[in-house]
Amino acid sequence: MALHNFTLLYVEDDKNTQEEMKLILQSEVKVFYQAYNGEEGLAYYKEKKPDIIITDINMPVMSGLDMAMVIKNMDRSRPIVIVSAFDERGILLDAINICIDGFVVKPINVELLMERLELIAQNLQNKIDAQRAKEMVRKAKEEKLYELAHHDALTSIPNRFLFNQQLNMAISLSKIEKNDMSLFFIDLDNFKNINDSYGHKAGDAILVSVVDNIRSTIRKSDFLARIGGDEFALIVENVSSKECLMVLARKIIKSASTPIIFKGNHLQVSCSIGISMCIEGNSDREELIQQADFAMYQAKANGKSDFLFYRQTTGGV
Repeated sequence: MALHNFTLLYVEDDKNTQEEMKLILQSEVKVFYQAYNGEEGLAYYKEKKPDIIITDINMPVMSGLDMAMVIKNMDRSRPIVIVSAFDERGILLDAINICIDGFVVKPINVELLMERLELIAQNLQNKIDAQRAKEMVRKAKEEKLYELAHHDALTSIPNRFLFNQQLNMAISLSKIEKNDMSLFFIDLDNFKNINDSYGHKAGDAILVSVVDNIRSTIRKSDFLARIGGDEFALIVENVSSKECLMVLARKIIKSASTPIIFKGNHLQVSCSIGISMCIEGNSDREELIQQADFAMYQAKANGKSDFLFYRQTTGGV
């Protein structure tokens, strides 16, 4: 039953009635609260925010109807059931005017009361479920928007925006942990020829293939991003040696040159790589990018399908 999911406040000045209703209702609800007049009930409401309220009308200090009016002014949707020994039209009209959710005449017919409470609880649950569904849709939309804003639509890898964030984090971590990191700039060779000869769909197929092949050669911790039309960046953290980076660069060049078949045509590109190093965080983002970019263009100038390191000591490759 939905009633088990909700808390309930019972406001009644007669102690015997209170104990009888406690025996009936306590096991049916999540938490059962008791108050013995309207003022005490209002204080319980403000502190505990019970999901459902049942109240007698005639009580000392503050009547149940007055308490209900105050609560409805604060939260019109809070379900309140009025209990009264008097089946009076005036009382009923007052209850309707403040949007009371149920009216039960004493002596209480427990079966009818439970039916009313279960209906109220089910309506509350429906609202909660609807809100959760709405929240899930909102969250899904936000995640989709985040994905679109931070990832390349064609290859699904991070874009330049996310790359810049990740590079800043990697430099900071390199400084904190006193280890080295490296930045690869990867640019496809003769990619324009593919687009010009076979069309942009062929070029897209090449890009997707290259990304898939590069991802198969790098570690899960390495960060690959698309930063331009046929330009990619790779952040490699916790570099153990320059020799390891050389091995990785050769693997990337080999994987990128894997041919694909597009509409019966064998298509193939190569790539050139420029590599910059961040030694224990002693570089900034722009410096690393400029160095890797410079080394990459030098690799292209030297005949393409190759890699070069930028040498910090001599300011060249």
